[in-house]
Amino acid sequence: MVKKACLILLLAVGLYADSLLERVSLLMDPSDYDSHKKLIALLFEDETAFRAGPDYDMVKIATVLEENGLLRLSLGENEEIGLIFEYEGENPLFFMKLIADTLRSLGLSSVLTKRASFDENGFVWRVGFVSSSVPDPVLIAERLKKRDAKVADIERIDAALWRYRVDLNEADMSALPMEAGDVRKIVRPVRPVWIDVSHIRKLTIRELPGSHWHADVVVYDKMLHILSMRQNDTRTRFMRLRLPGDAAYVKISDRFTLENLRSGLKLNAQGAR
Repeated sequence: MVKKACLILLLAVGLYADSLLERVSLLMDPSDYDSHKKLIALLFEDETAFRAGPDYDMVKIATVLEENGLLRLSLGENEEIGLIFEYEGENPLFFMKLIADTLRSLGLSSVLTKRASFDENGFVWRVGFVSSSVPDPVLIAERLKKRDAKVADIERIDAALWRYRVDLNEADMSALPMEAGDVRKIVRPVRPVWIDVSHIRKLTIRELPGSHWHADVVVYDKMLHILSMRQNDTRTRFMRLRLPGDAAYVKISDRFTLENLRSGLKLNAQGAR
């Protein structure tokens, strides 16, 4: 009986280890994996260290591979890179903004949408760009973590195509919060400014001397559905917004170019809610 129990335990551990190594292989070039099997087996000998609840911690797996020179990201020459981001939540617009902000923080400001759709995995957004290397998946995960978003899964489909599953259950919008009575100055913005207006009733926006603002202002609810929009082709010196009860965010930009906001804008928040 003891021998039988030991045999069952060994088989279970073997299956567990194979399962972990299969997950490791999903991040590696097949030839690299075959060439370094002994090293990989040593690095991932402690299976429990790579668990995150019932799942495997793919970010930790990727980190160990990267630290040991086993994560191949360079392609040698320019080609189209594809990144697939999957999301099971109910706010795809927030998801797309969060991913776009993350990619922009990595210097990827010119990505193109290749596909945006719902399928059995939820919402799927595929972006593409030309580069000689794939973005570091560990760095992507770290940047998302700063926004309280979690990379739940990573897969290398081929050298130039990677897939991510992202959990946004605790993620934040990264918008500038304003309370009644707050006064803020926005100077030389390099991208549209997002304001959290969930606690105020009115927002006044005033052009500062030296700017030449052509208003492009959008009010959103918490799901990023547009509630109202104001766009001016002529100069805007002053704008007052009466915010609806379900307003959560305001995006402020210039109709033509943010260079028009050289001296910036002054924001005043009124009315608590």
